[in-house]
This record gives sequence, structure tokens and C-alpha cells, in this order.
Amino acid sequence: MLIILQALVFIRPFISSLAFAYLNSLYSACLILFLVFWGVASNKPYKNIQYLYPPLLMFCLALAISIIFSINKLTSLFGLYNYTIYLLLLVAAASLSSKDKIRLAQTIFIAGFIISILALYQYFFGFTHVLNYIAKNKISDSFALDYISRKRIFFPFVTPNALGGYLAMILPLALINKNRLWFILPIFTALILTGSLGAILSLFLGLIIYLHLKGKLKNKITLPLFGLLIVIALIFIARSMTLKQHTAPGFSALMRLGYWQDTLRIIGHRTLTGLGIGNFNLSPTRYAHNSYLQIWAEMGILGISAYIWLVFRSLKSGFNKLKTGEDKNYMIALIASIAVFLVHNLIDFTFFLPEVSIIWWIMLGMIIA
Repeated sequence: MLIILQALVFIRPFISSLAFAYLNSLYSACLILFLVFWGVASNKPYKNIQYLYPPLLMFCLALAISIIFSINKLTSLFGLYNYTIYLLLLVAAASLSSKDKIRLAQTIFIAGFIISILALYQYFFGFTHVLNYIAKNKISDSFALDYISRKRIFFPFVTPNALGGYLAMILPLALINKNRLWFILPIFTALILTGSLGAILSLFLGLIIYLHLKGKLKNKITLPLFGLLIVIALIFIARSMTLKQHTAPGFSALMRLGYWQDTLRIIGHRTLTGLGIGNFNLSPTRYAHNSYLQIWAEMGILGISAYIWLVFRSLKSGFNKLKTGEDKNYMIALIASIAVFLVHNLIDFTFFLPEVSIIWWIMLGMIIA
């Protein structure tokens, strides 16, 4: 059973939900069938999640209310499909033994390592193919053309920010085993080449949490943090010097502020019930570029409250486990990865990309004691 789960988890980030909708649906169907079978076959699939019953029940109630009051119930039912997978994966990951959890974490990291190699291949050899495709299909999207002209890598995702968010989330897992630190180099290089300031800043904050939990932040600012600050500054300067306004960091920040204001107006009109899962849509984008605001806009006040409570309880379980000293390095790396995802979704939307969020939900399950 674990081997099948490892295979499904390994494959997930290679299938872009935005670029390959049919393949994504096929994968999701296979995954949910496996998870249902896992739940039936397991003797005690829920043995480790009693601690999460209150927020889980509240989250499920919020999903039901959002569907009942949805502005488009069919769309919300399709959206419920993804949330069902997320919650089943949370339960499955929480039911694993300590040894199996470490194996699954290694599978997640190996997939991320391979993706970083593919992304580096795109940087050195792959953009010619992309340019030919753009010319053939007469694509004129300014953002897509900017990614190509500035060689901001994104393969196998559709945007550099999505790839950056994924790589930043995966990177702390390399710290579980010190003998594998050399795996960090290609992942970190690929992360830099995405040019995603939000992802790199999220990693910076995640590393602060990691070093704090390891007790290495008290004396002085470590070399990795200092190096990351330099990288962030250089990328910011390079993007600020661009002649194209829409690619400058200031423009990106103002654009996000506009999305957040529009999302807050939606929340003001549907504070309690939300629009219904899957129904969020602004005229220039499908995402609020702040997953917490979008969850609130779709699921109402009960939904965002249940989500925050669920995350808080899961992380509290992980911190409690740190006190016992059991698998301490493994637990700290997982907490750092989870924190990177949470921070990045303050300014982006990888929560709504299954190729990234499924991995995060699994990690959230793996820290539950």
C-alpha cells in the first residue's frame, strides 16, 4: 500500500492542473479510489486524528454550507472533489508509522529534486522549444512573453511563481539527512532562476523558523540567511531595472493590493457563507493572490476559521512532538516546509494548485502525533 501511495505522491507535481486538465482529472480519480480503498483496508485509519476532530468537523460543515448557499452549485461540487482528496490524504498521512512517514518525505523530496533538474534543463536548453510553440500558436500574453525573454523557469508548472513556491516548500526536507545536503544546490539554483521574490522570501522566513527550532539562531545570523538576503536584494534590483512596467516588483505589489481590495469587497457581501467553493473569479484573474482571503471569499467566515484552527492544531501537535525528542530533525524540517507554504500563500495561490497543495496536506498529516 505504501508503495502505491509513494508512486501517486511522486507523480503529482509533474501534472499541471492548469495545463493538463484531463490528465489532472484522471489522476485525481485514481488517487481518490486508492484513498477510499486505503481507508477500508486499514484497521484504524483514523487512529491518529482524534485531536483534529473539532476543526475537521467544523471544516466539513463549512464546506457543506458553502455548497448549499453557492452561487453555482455544480462548480462547488467539483471543488468539493479536491477538498475530499485533501482531507483523505491528511488522514492517510497521519496514520502512517514513523518509518513510513520518513520514506514518504524522501519520496516527496526526490520528486522535487528531479523537477529542479528538469527546470534547469529548461533554462539551458528548453526555451527554444517554448519560443517555437509561442510563435506557432501566435501567443501574445505579456506575462508569458516576459517569462521567456527573462528566462524565468517554470517547467513543469505554468508560472515561475508556482514553481518557486513548490521548490521553496520542498527545500527544507533536504535538511532531514545531513548526508544529502548536496541535493540542495540544484533545487536552490532552480528556485533562484524562477525569479520569484515571494517564494525566496518565504524560504527565508522558513529557514528562520528551522534555525530557531534547532537552537542555532540565538548567537548570530547564519551564513545561509545572509546569502538569501543578498539573493533577494539582487533579484529585486534586477526586476526593478526592467523597462517593462508589468514585470517590476512595485507593479506586482500594486496589482496584488488591487486583487485583495476586490476580494475584500466580495467578502463584505458574502461574509458568512461565501460564494461557494470554486466560484471565486475576478475579471483579470481566477485567484486573489492571497489564499486566505480567497478561502474566506469562497467558504465564508466559518471556512477560514476552521482552516486556521486545523492548521494551528496540526502544528501544535508537531511542536508537542518536538518536546519528546522523537524524530526531532525530521519534525523540524516538516514544520519549516509547512511554514514556507503558509507564508507564500499570503501573496500567492499555490493552495489552489493540487500539484503543490496535495504535497502540503500530506506533510501536514505527517506531523500529527
